[in-house]
Amino acid sequence: MPAAPPARPSWNEAAVIEEATGGRLTGTRGEYYDDSCEERIGYTAKAVDLNGDGRPEVFTELESECLGGRIGVSLDLYIRDARGRWKAQFGFPAGYNILPSKHLGYPDLEMTGPGLCAPVWRWNGTQYALHKPCPR
Repeated sequence: MPAAPPARPSWNEAAVIEEATGGRLTGTRGEYYDDSCEERIGYTAKAVDLNGDGRPEVFTELESECLGGRIGVSLDLYIRDARGRWKAQFGFPAGYNILPSKHLGYPDLEMTGPGLCAPVWRWNGTQYALHKPCPR
């Protein structure tokens, strides 16, 4: 007998993205005007349940050399803190891969970018922190 398809999330993805980003981003894809860059910035956003608690976390990728440097993408991950407030993680130029390894319920995240090394970040109970840096 085939496995049942995964359950659909119970949240409205666009509404979650808008709430997590304080209204700056209003859906899974679009543009907004960034005052610090003085230009329109393209973005993609995705609500996911990283730790299986039924509540969403939100990845955002802002597409701009102003914010994303040479790779052209600035990564953020929004996670609710213990008080239910959205807290941004990262905010630096990178792409990401979700790894199968987990710590305290959240998966490790591999940061991708130019170069041969991809550092790994790990959840420490309150935020993601560098776990495996690149050798110097």
